[in-house]
Amino acid sequence: MHHISLKSFGKGVIAMIFALNAARCAEMPEFLISYWGGPPAAESSVERYREIAECGFNVAMPPADATDTKTNLKILDACEAVGLKAIVQDSRLQISATSSELKKALDSIIADYSAHPALAGYFITDEPHARLFLALGRINQYLLEKDPKRLPFINLFPNYASAEQLGNKSYEEHVSQFIATVKPTLVSWDHYMQMAGNESLYFKNLDTVRRQCQKAKLPFTQIILSLPHWGYRNPSDADLRWQVYTSLAYGARGILYFTYWTLPAWNLGNGPAIITSDGKRDAKYEFIRRLNGRLKALGPTLMQLESAGVYATAPLPPGLQGLPADALIKQAEGGPLLLGCFIGRKNEAYVLVVNRSFKDRCVAKVTTSEKTVTVSEISQESAKPPQEARLADGAFAVSLEAGEGKLFLMNQR
Repeated sequence: MHHISLKSFGKGVIAMIFALNAARCAEMPEFLISYWGGPPAAESSVERYREIAECGFNVAMPPADATDTKTNLKILDACEAVGLKAIVQDSRLQISATSSELKKALDSIIADYSAHPALAGYFITDEPHARLFLALGRINQYLLEKDPKRLPFINLFPNYASAEQLGNKSYEEHVSQFIATVKPTLVSWDHYMQMAGNESLYFKNLDTVRRQCQKAKLPFTQIILSLPHWGYRNPSDADLRWQVYTSLAYGARGILYFTYWTLPAWNLGNGPAIITSDGKRDAKYEFIRRLNGRLKALGPTLMQLESAGVYATAPLPPGLQGLPADALIKQAEGGPLLLGCFIGRKNEAYVLVVNRSFKDRCVAKVTTSEKTVTVSEISQESAKPPQEARLADGAFAVSLEAGEGKLFLMNQR
């Protein structure tokens, strides 16, 4: 099955992601929560953007259809009114333009939007071929030079794109070349095959980006699926949890959903997305509102952590390994689990325990190293300090719904 490419639907269809500058990640007050394909331009009202804010998003993306400068400014005004930031897409940015034309276009775009307090950044392109990397690097650096407080965005193909689409022999090479040539402030990609019953490449994709970003000291975010189409199933509450928490286990600094609005003109079939084509809330709106609330509660902690390893219990999916002898966690049982290990800024140890089942609840038993004396769960309901819990024979129990994850601070000697 071919990966969806928004380019095939025309210029106005592409949306964007908020890119976090690696040097300023620690200063970001919120974990990025956004979407792909916002309300159509005709729906650019304060009421619609209040609905986005009420669903727990903190960054608004461009409309799913064509827009213009007037609409972009209207969206920025609406976002400011409801406490959101926004990314703008502008058709004046044409990668194929000559250097002088491109500079003129970028200067004009910056002049039109950079003074607006709700502006978060600028979209460059989606799923570029490697032959565009040099040009994209020049655009990226020009925007950062002229408007350093706002961040450019480029979204990559997933690892099931073909070598012809990538322009590289391997996905590993594609991500590595992108980082070295473009020098982005964030690496972003989308992956949907997990919602077609195929997780064989999902964890490999996360692993590739995690390793490459750690090497370059860059944050990353992943776009996950909320829209059923082309054989991808309609994500349930458990499916949405699974996609969110597995991403977090690898150290993602943001979550975006494909898509927010259902746009019939895209001809994707099935549907709906978070908001239906007639502007009504699908059941997923409430599922995602709850998930986004959890992300907001976890966000301040997640933004301070660095990934130290990702492990799994049997059966091991492709791209994952079992617990090594020197891991923070000595043993985990009770279901198919994913274990994301992290280190905090004061060398604190954390573990995110995720239930990899799409269907079944589990009670996991996690046995820690001898250095751990208590564990403290990080609240997903509020910003309250974690409550310590004593271990029983060096282990603690974690009750997890299908796809759910919970984050623990390991209080050590």
